[in-house]
Amino acid sequence: MALTIELDGLPDQVAAALAMTVAELKLQYEATKAPRVDRIELPTQPGSVIGSLSRSVIYEDR
Repeated sequence: MALTIELDGLPDQVAAALAMTVAELKLQYEATKAPRVDRIELPTQPGSVIGSLSRSVIYEDR
């Protein structure tokens, strides 16, 4: 994504500092970006559901 920020009216030193800050943030972001992981197939067991279990049943003794 390309974005343009207007720096009209700012001193050259401030504009240069902003450019360096953005470059540093971009490097940090690229360094922390996690690689994309493909979905994995989890093992399953054959069977059927017997009854139902709700959150209130699980935590009724608390």
